[in-house]
Amino acid sequence: MRGGGWRIYSVLISLALLAVIVAARLDIPPRHEITLAGSRFPHLALRPLHDIPLLTDAHLRRGHVTLVNLFASWCVPCRAEAPQLAALRARGVDVAGIAVRDMPGDTAAFLRRGNPFGAVGLDPRGEVQAKLGSSGIPETWVVDGDGIVRDRFRGDLHAADLPRVLAAAGAAR
Repeated sequence: MRGGGWRIYSVLISLALLAVIVAARLDIPPRHEITLAGSRFPHLALRPLHDIPLLTDAHLRRGHVTLVNLFASWCVPCRAEAPQLAALRARGVDVAGIAVRDMPGDTAAFLRRGNPFGAVGLDPRGEVQAKLGSSGIPETWVVDGDGIVRDRFRGDLHAADLPRVLAAAGAAR
């Protein structure tokens, strides 16, 4: 038993060092560009989804405001916010979606239950999400008609958020 005591201490010390390293890494900022108000929405290199118009750079520079929403079929808050996005679209707001780290078949099934988007693109590796500085979904950007980000909403949108979103879209005109 005496000879094995050092093993327990070495395991405990190793775990403590690992905890210190992990805690130190939590303070390091992400190494990707964070898109803030006033900056150009990043270049879109998205994959299309059958029978749904593809979200492209040209779509974001057509002279009118677009809400760009990051979502995924596996995201429970994304399912909860879909009716709010549909309500915004019903009020004449152009709502586009980027499916992040999702399978095309799963995205299509999600949208068959109710598609709030006028255009959609697939971001299977999360590359556009990383360029946006987004660490989670859902997330929504207000993009003016020249492709400039005017506002950002993190997390799922609730009915109570719609006046703020509409005001941001109106201000971006």
